[in-house]
Amino acid sequence: MTVNDIIEQIEHTLGEKQPHQYIVALINDALNDMSGKIRHVKKTKLMSLTADKRWYDLDEDMIDVSRVEVTDDDGDYIMIPKITNPDHLLKGDIV
Repeated sequence: MTVNDIIEQIEHTLGEKQPHQYIVALINDALNDMSGKIRHVKKTKLMSLTADKRWYDLDEDMIDVSRVEVTDDDGDYIMIPKITNPDHLLKGDIV
């Protein structure tokens, strides 16, 4: 369904011509409201780390990385400090 289809449906339902800018603003408001309520899909990825390797490729469908954990020598999961606190990022860390 296109924006024009939605506008035609609204005009048909109301029985009168409506300003298109007003209807587009209503559609945008509705999209913003819906996007705030959508449950985001979370994905877990297990990767093997290589010594001295800095960058790793991610799957194409990954949009954002919110948490990275690695196991320490005791087998406990710990978070990487540079990811947990953006103040630790160095200029060369941002691509």
